[in-house]
Amino acid sequence: MAKSSKLETGRVSIREVAAASGVSTATVSKVLSGRADYPVRAETAERVRRVALELGYVPDVAARNLRTRQTGQLGVVLEAVGASEPDSLLGAMTTSNAVRRTFDGAIMAGLSDAARSLNVPALVVYPGSSGLHHTYLDGRVDGLLVSCDPLRGHQLLQDLAQLPLPVVALWTQRVPPGISSVDVDHTAGARQAVGHLLGLGHTRIAFYGGGQASGVEHFQRREQGYREAMTAAGLSPMAAVHDGDLLVQAIRQGEVSAVFAETDLGAAAVVQALAGAGLSVPADLSLVGFDDILGAEYIAGGLTTVYQPAAEMAAEGVRVLLARLRGKPVSQTLLSPHLLVRRSTAPLNATQLQSLEN
Repeated sequence: MAKSSKLETGRVSIREVAAASGVSTATVSKVLSGRADYPVRAETAERVRRVALELGYVPDVAARNLRTRQTGQLGVVLEAVGASEPDSLLGAMTTSNAVRRTFDGAIMAGLSDAARSLNVPALVVYPGSSGLHHTYLDGRVDGLLVSCDPLRGHQLLQDLAQLPLPVVALWTQRVPPGISSVDVDHTAGARQAVGHLLGLGHTRIAFYGGGQASGVEHFQRREQGYREAMTAAGLSPMAAVHDGDLLVQAIRQGEVSAVFAETDLGAAAVVQALAGAGLSVPADLSLVGFDDILGAEYIAGGLTTVYQPAAEMAAEGVRVLLARLRGKPVSQTLLSPHLLVRRSTAPLNATQLQSLEN
């Protein structure tokens, strides 16, 4: 009865836990704060924790924050992902909103899982960039994670670099001095994609997308990986193509037997263009995408694509930010993507080989 009465009337104090445990309030404070610099005998610590649990003790976080000048909480800013392909190329297959939900959801899942496993008390999610950057300094969070939209510039990071707040940027490698970053190795992922096509006997491989001309860092890195893989194989990279009609023409003329598309949406646009011309994947063209978006397994009966580890990237961002708060230096981290082989790629067939020879 005493336990339920106390829970109904108010908070259990450290003094009450100390009295019930037969130790000093200082010992209770050391045990419950988890401070390793003030060791307490194991049996004593266990008794204190058991009594605190039985009494329903809840730490006074506000008081602790006043003492340490830290909240333990991390801030999150989500810069919403936009469409990765022009609507004119996608037509009825425009799914930019679905893609946005997919990646934002993966980012939040990774952040939440990491926060839970690393005992981060709370994630404070800010509603995008407001332009009032000094609001991040109101003492609510100890550091900031920024999920960047790779399709836009990163003015927010430039502004945050001026603030005395540890910041980790996700999904970019273009960061100002003083800001850590965690991104996917897009170049390595593109090399995997092209290497897969080369292994199937394809030598006339095109890159489909804006690539270097797009101005988007991820797409530029993916075209760079394509070019590196082709050059390493002793082949000449082709100029990037971003037009379905031109691609169909190149296929019919025997100039192309395989395509690496810079995004899965781009790959969907390729499938759409081929279908309109009476061609199919992989009979007439082997196709690899990048991202592994939700539904990629249904594109062309199963799209071979490069999995982008968005959730893993977010989780690593939490670990990097906590390390920064412990005094670790600014770091730049790249995570390795991996290829998922499905049904949209096949070995170079006799018909394709004859077309290439002619």
